[in-house]
Amino acid sequence: MVGSGDLEVLLSPAENSAALSAHVVVRTSVDGYSHIWKSVLDRFFTRYDGAAQIEINDFGATPGVVALRLAEAIEAAEQGDAA
Repeated sequence: MVGSGDLEVLLSPAENSAALSAHVVVRTSVDGYSHIWKSVLDRFFTRYDGAAQIEINDFGATPGVVALRLAEAIEAAEQGDAA
């Protein structure tokens, strides 16, 4: 888990170890920005692929902060695997 005052990202391995896709849940306080979320997540998945469960709890974070927190979650998960 990584977060800041306006965003929390929880990243965990896929429940099914044979899964080939990610499952993303976005909870946000801001309506009408699904196209922005899609763009941010599409960009994220072009860089990082793999099976995972991602929960995003948003309280008005900018797309840049979302991208940063997603990258931080991946980094934290990779460091956890190395430990």
